[in-house]
Amino acid sequence: MRPPRALFVPFELGRPFGPPNKPDLQQRVLFDVLKLLERNDGPLIEDFVSSPADHNVSEEENEGWTCPVNLAKPRNDLTDIQNLALDLKQEIVLLHPWYQESIASSGGRRLDGLTSHSPEEIVDILVSFVEDPQIESFLSDQPISRALKLTADDLKHFYFQSAMARPTNISDGQLENWFYGETLAGKLLIKIRAICLDHESKTLQLIGRTNFVPNAMLKHV
Repeated sequence: MRPPRALFVPFELGRPFGPPNKPDLQQRVLFDVLKLLERNDGPLIEDFVSSPADHNVSEEENEGWTCPVNLAKPRNDLTDIQNLALDLKQEIVLLHPWYQESIASSGGRRLDGLTSHSPEEIVDILVSFVEDPQIESFLSDQPISRALKLTADDLKHFYFQSAMARPTNISDGQLENWFYGETLAGKLLIKIRAICLDHESKTLQLIGRTNFVPNAMLKHV
C-alpha cells in the first residue's frame, strides 16, 4: 500500500534527519514533513531540498580517513559489459579482506544482507540489467524495481562495510563521496539510475529518481 504522503530525503540509510549535530537541518526536515499534512492530493512523494552545506561535516570529522584499499580509478564509459563485470569483481576481491575485518571488529554486525546473493552474483545481476533493461525480475518474489533496489543496496553496503574497517571516524559524506566518486560500483549505480530515469516503466522511473544515487551525490553524475 502506498503512503498518502512521503518526503524523500538524500541522507544515509538510518539517518532520515541527516548528519548528527545539525539541529537546524533536522528542524527543516521535520517542518517539511509536517507541511505534507496540509496536502490532499496524494499519494505523493516530495523531494527534500538540500544544499551541499547540509552534508558537510566538521574538519575534525573529515580528518584522517582514507579507504584501506587503493582501487583503480573508475572509468565513466561502461559500454564494455564483459570487462565491466570483470573489473567490478576485481574491486570486490580487493575489498573482501577488509569487509571480513570490519564484520569481525563490529561483533558480526553487517550492513548488507538484504538478499541472499554474494557481491559477485549481484554484479552479474546488475550488469545484466545494464545490458538489457527489459529483463524480468531476478528475485522471484519481488518486482524488478524492488529487486534492483535490494541488490543495489546490498552491493553499496558491502563497499561501505569494507571501507569502515579502518578504525577512524567516517562521515556519511566521506563514504558516499568515495563510493560514487572513486569506485566502479558507484559508477554502475549512477548508470542504473540513468537507465531507470529513461525507462518506459513509471515504477522504474520513480526508483531512478529516489534510489541508487542520493541528491547530494548527483555531483558525480
